[in-house]
Amino acid sequence: MADSNDGYSDIVSRRQFVATAGASGAAALAGCTGGDDGSDGGDGGDGSDGGDGGDGGSSGVIDTALVGATNNGVPSNLHVNPMATQNYDWIAGNHIFERFAAYNFSTNEFELAGLDEWSFEETTVTLTLRDDLAWDTGDDVTAADVIRQFRLMEKTGATLWDYVESVEQGDDDKTVVLNLSEPTNPEIIKHTLANGDLRIHAYGPVYEEFVDEDASAVQEFKWEEDIHGNGPFNFDEKRDQGWTLTRNENFHSADNVNFTTYELLTRTDNTALQQGLLGGELDVVTSLFTPPTTVANFPDRVEEVQLPAKWGYGALFNHNDEHFGKREVRQAVAHVINRQQVAENAGPRTKDPAPKVTGIAPADQEMRLGDTFDSFESYGMDASQTEEAASLLREAGYSKSDGTWRDGDGNALGGEYLTPAGWTDWTTATNSVVDQLNSFGFDFEINSLPIGDFFGRYIESNFTMGALYWLPGGARSSFPYFPLRWQMKIPDIDGGHGFTEGEKTVPAMDGSGEMTIDPLEEIKTVATTQDEAAARETIQRVAWHHNQNIPVLSLVGKVDQSWLTDANWDVVGPDDPARGVKWPSHWLPKQGKLSATE
Repeated sequence: MADSNDGYSDIVSRRQFVATAGASGAAALAGCTGGDDGSDGGDGGDGSDGGDGGDGGSSGVIDTALVGATNNGVPSNLHVNPMATQNYDWIAGNHIFERFAAYNFSTNEFELAGLDEWSFEETTVTLTLRDDLAWDTGDDVTAADVIRQFRLMEKTGATLWDYVESVEQGDDDKTVVLNLSEPTNPEIIKHTLANGDLRIHAYGPVYEEFVDEDASAVQEFKWEEDIHGNGPFNFDEKRDQGWTLTRNENFHSADNVNFTTYELLTRTDNTALQQGLLGGELDVVTSLFTPPTTVANFPDRVEEVQLPAKWGYGALFNHNDEHFGKREVRQAVAHVINRQQVAENAGPRTKDPAPKVTGIAPADQEMRLGDTFDSFESYGMDASQTEEAASLLREAGYSKSDGTWRDGDGNALGGEYLTPAGWTDWTTATNSVVDQLNSFGFDFEINSLPIGDFFGRYIESNFTMGALYWLPGGARSSFPYFPLRWQMKIPDIDGGHGFTEGEKTVPAMDGSGEMTIDPLEEIKTVATTQDEAAARETIQRVAWHHNQNIPVLSLVGKVDQSWLTDANWDVVGPDDPARGVKWPSHWLPKQGKLSATE
């Protein structure tokens, strides 16, 4: 699929998928070694992001357009308010707004962008904005702008406020101080601020009116007029056919951008994006699943950049549903689905099945779970465990007749299974999942929906079961605090899966009796403890809860594929670490490492 992801994130954006992966993506999760002692996280040790005078920049600006694409819908129906719940176009937004910092998967370090410096003391974090960070009007981006944004994030329940108590201006109008409720691991704060979905966007004349309003006001605001950003490109126009963005002369590293226009054409699905690369219509694609046969047919001018996704295809239950709100039913579903087969069908080159059903990325599970790994229920990674599933359903009061599992009133166990239209690998994965479930005796019908409708159904809790990513994505998903919390909150759908907070009782980890746990409150303590042993134990307890109670069903992880072309563009080579930031089509132009040729 063309995913979001760094995406689709719980820090500000509720409509990201992304990402994105990341774009939006990925998402700022830890487990990685970035940064140093917290005094700075810059590329060169001085807090800079390499944006001033980066290699490949040109003082001459060429009148030409870099052509990319958006597959988030028709731009005339989209907007660029990252805090709104539906129809935010993260691809356009990521070009218009600068980020605080980024995580580089090539170097495993943080790189500062809109920040000049970040420093960490026991209960305070000081953020220093770049002196040359400005809105496209030429006015400085100030501490007041960032404080306004953080206060709006507090209203919307952003993760940052799990450990921030208050925010205030520092010694000058380029300094922001975060006062923490208690000592916090700097890695948590860094990953939160470096999440690809978190952009500096709260332009005063537009956002000031929301400061004294309820959260719903800013979450429903569609920013389509008077758009002003601080990133490398300005908003010019949007239409059914796409977005037109123009070079921002007031961007702090504008000298690195040597072309005038960035076009984002409307493309509704993966096939259209692949054809755009094959035919030379598209110069870049932010994120796009492409099967091996298509990759082999791409011309030499097309380059693939593979990046860790910490993201992937999962199954979402409506916990308010009379049937799938039952733990036994969710566990039965987990036993039926052969995750290995789903991965092989959807993309063996870029997919890997989750060894255990929990909220920890596949490659990180053994390391994070340690000696407890073997005790976690696998639900049959490479098998369909139908006997175990049948036993659970009978225990929950269901019976099978005429090949279909039914409740006590004779109603078939199933319903619509939602999936996003146009995400070809997810379409394949959904077909595999539903085939397996129906072969066992569930009664599901696939409903493939446009992205806006797809997320809308989840946000409104108007669903039974469907596809959804099970990790928020990006570097932060390496640190279990983020994905374990995310699975319970899922801010991307405003918690529409109906997972209730509070204490839960599940079988004990030692196999004897039961344990009672408040998983959300326990995982929050990980962000505010510097005791590694205590944090590890808490992570394992909450992961065990997820393994037994299944807030979201972990199925398949993935590798992200981003695409560049070099026929008419100077692009840095594969060994350049700048290619390790999500996403290259966003990051490289402002570094002067994707530039127009004469």
